[in-house]
Amino acid sequence: MDDQILQDRNTFLSLRHLEKIYPNGEKAVHDFNLEIAKNEFIVIVGPSGCGKSTMLRMIAGLEDVTAGDILLEGELLNYKPSKDRKMAIVFQSYALYPQMNVYDNIAFPLTINRYPMPVRSGESFFWGELKCLLDTDKAESFLGAVYEEASGKKSKRGRTEKLALQFGISFETAKLALSLSEERKGDDLSAALSAWRERAVFEGEKGREALKEEGLAADEEFYLINERGERITENRKLTDYEIKARVFETADKLDLVPYLDKFPRELSGGQMQRVALGRAIIKNVPIFMMDEPLSNLDAKLRLSMRSEIVKLHQRIGATTIYVTHDQTEAMTMATRIVVMSRGFVQQIGTPKQVYNDPANIFVARFIGSPTMNIFKADLDIAAGRFDLDGMSIEAGEGFLRKHEAFYQKAAEKFEDMRANYGPAAREKLLRILSCTGEYKNFGGRRAAYKKGLAKFISLFRKRKVSEEPDAEIAILDEKLSKLRSYAGYDHEVMIGIRPERIRIEKCEQGKDYKNCYVVRPTVCELLGGEYNIHFDFCGQDVVANFDAEQSISQNDEIAVRFSPKDIYVFDPVTGGRIM
Repeated sequence: MDDQILQDRNTFLSLRHLEKIYPNGEKAVHDFNLEIAKNEFIVIVGPSGCGKSTMLRMIAGLEDVTAGDILLEGELLNYKPSKDRKMAIVFQSYALYPQMNVYDNIAFPLTINRYPMPVRSGESFFWGELKCLLDTDKAESFLGAVYEEASGKKSKRGRTEKLALQFGISFETAKLALSLSEERKGDDLSAALSAWRERAVFEGEKGREALKEEGLAADEEFYLINERGERITENRKLTDYEIKARVFETADKLDLVPYLDKFPRELSGGQMQRVALGRAIIKNVPIFMMDEPLSNLDAKLRLSMRSEIVKLHQRIGATTIYVTHDQTEAMTMATRIVVMSRGFVQQIGTPKQVYNDPANIFVARFIGSPTMNIFKADLDIAAGRFDLDGMSIEAGEGFLRKHEAFYQKAAEKFEDMRANYGPAAREKLLRILSCTGEYKNFGGRRAAYKKGLAKFISLFRKRKVSEEPDAEIAILDEKLSKLRSYAGYDHEVMIGIRPERIRIEKCEQGKDYKNCYVVRPTVCELLGGEYNIHFDFCGQDVVANFDAEQSISQNDEIAVRFSPKDIYVFDPVTGGRIM
């Protein structure tokens, strides 16, 4: 990756040249590079086995990193244990404790860990907090609530907690306010407000003088500070009230307050998912990671939870890394999408970029619902057109120039790989095979491949190869030969077109449909506002969108048109996009 990108000042989490090789020699992630800015919503998407969950687990510290660096705001995390990485993860399974109610499930991370907390300056802190509240526009409503709770029938602890939670103050400050109300029962609100402010100022100054005598100092909010003016912190367990305040705050964000006393067995799938999210959120960390959290939900609930997760991400202002195999989730949720295949990153970009400008045939096929239609066509260089199944499409202005430039560059790349074959060239070859779909067939020569696997892995780790793997060299030679023959000559290409870009017209009797492909639909899927029309073309099933204002069935004939500006052209050898 470009050094300029790696050194971007906006980078929050930096993933540089990450690789994962398991003890059996299986390489799950190849040279993964990504720079993530603060508050981004990154979605890593790809089919099962592409390495996306492995990538997430490496970031979280649940998997060792074979090579590369993970940096959070410039700090190297490779060797830090998971609990020290300032991250929270939500898994596909909710992993709730069945013997605990919702409150205890959400609170659990806070009960077992110590957290860095600013040190308060004793009793003067509570007077300072009280003064800050009395100086706001909430002062009168606060005093009214204090006097109301002072005469209430609840236990003193219950009344104190209610006040503290209602106004976002510490338990001790709420307790102090209730004791002051007892001292000045007969005062009206105006007199009480004046008296309380005066007392708070006096006690605050008195506290500052006491701190000076001890050689200590406090900031405006009465937290202890060092000589550099920074707050002094201590690692401690949270008090019961601090835990309770955080649980209620988190539960309120997730609409879980009515369910805090219920057990997981009494909750729906969506409610359990929100509890799992709450347990991650309550840790108040800057990075949230989610590993296919919606895959266990039904379609309707998955749709609503998608929007809830995005709203939650925006509300808490965290950086989110989300893993899924569902490209619809990726398109609707992400700030940027990372498309992976067989451990390789195929493309990184915004949803719009990835959809409209796919880097290669794999991305084009994977992103989009229904998926992009891809079929073979013969390129006629002299005529400047594509011939397919009795139909011709003009290649378009500038295509031949792009075609020549593409194949010249591709041939040079393969010549360099062939001449300097080694681990780096092998990685490039495997990435190309993962794009074209040939990776799974790479073991077509399984016997030879498996026989040399252990030896090759050993050599690969030493970053040198003394013997060339015959299978890989044969693939390189075969592809290089095709690339050379394609430059300037007629050959086969792959044509892609999105379903919404195919123009369909219901045929009318007596009308001329010249330069159209006339066919009967094989399937007509009514989706409400539109149809998905399936028909046979070039020996394969093709899908197109059709407005539902007109009814259509398998008994109708349709005229199909393709516009040159709507098609994508891919190279069948490398899978790269020509146009």
